[in-house]
Amino acid sequence: MNNYNFSLVFIFCLIINLTSSCGVFQVVAVDTTASLLSKASKEIETETNLEMFKNGLPANLKQMEGLLYLSPNNEQLLVSLIKGYAAYSFVVLETEMMNAQLKGDDDDPEIKEQLISNYTKAFRYGLRLLKNNGVSYTDLIKASNKTSGIVSLLDKKLGTGNDLYFEGVLFIAQSLGGLVLSQKDRMDMVSQLPIVKSMFDWVCVKKPDINFGACDMFYGIYEAGRPRMLGGDPEKGKKIFLSFIKNNPNNWLGRTSYIRFYLLPMLDEDGYNDQKFYLEKMSELFRKSKSWKVNRNWPSEMKNEGLRLYQSVAIRRFQIIKNNEEEIF
Repeated sequence: MNNYNFSLVFIFCLIINLTSSCGVFQVVAVDTTASLLSKASKEIETETNLEMFKNGLPANLKQMEGLLYLSPNNEQLLVSLIKGYAAYSFVVLETEMMNAQLKGDDDDPEIKEQLISNYTKAFRYGLRLLKNNGVSYTDLIKASNKTSGIVSLLDKKLGTGNDLYFEGVLFIAQSLGGLVLSQKDRMDMVSQLPIVKSMFDWVCVKKPDINFGACDMFYGIYEAGRPRMLGGDPEKGKKIFLSFIKNNPNNWLGRTSYIRFYLLPMLDEDGYNDQKFYLEKMSELFRKSKSWKVNRNWPSEMKNEGLRLYQSVAIRRFQIIKNNEEEIF
């Protein structure tokens, strides 16, 4: 049902003052629209213009929030909002923060505020999704004190084969992880990492190939991004990243994450130059592919439309690193 038809139903209800009946009409209209939006959200993964993504996504998120107001328990809307706010935080705000940090501005307060605010929105919608299924954050904390506690809890409450829940929990975990990463100076936030990992464990055991290698990328960051005193294992993280790159060669985000979380902290200039050589070639390929050309055939590295947003972020982050490499090394 399109927005025009939805508006006609709503106006019709006001005119004839059938409040109870129209409540049903509205829920049906919203649920139909939510289903369409959920399916259409995959289109955004084909976006190659990050400015379009940055400027266009917030309006779509506010529209979905309006629909959720009319149907508060619609789980497709909840997952779309979790994914949308998490994606905006990761694609736009984390990239801007990375740029500020490499320029020596440390944590830009305005960007950091927006990053925390948007990840918080994603996480709060995530808590609503979990609550709808009988899981509170207190339940997660209690379960985290037991071996496989959170995995067992999510199995019991969310089942073992629902793609909607897999995607929802994936982005709930990413949102909480993003909040931890952006507030590493707060031990109360760092202490939430086991919950983040356990939620990833639940998703990744059930669907290890979800979102083009998101599981391996998380585990690589989880190991390489923590100091040894907090249980990190940079060499294990390196192996995971290299495995990711081998198994997902066209998801270049794995390469930039490898640079960011392993090669730069280790000041591994040779390893960086290896990745730089490849990413420079892909940057030129990507740049050329964005302009129209008669009888264009997409290069093999870009055949998968679902990877283009990931590739766009990877190229942008690589350019940021490259622009600051003299200060880094």
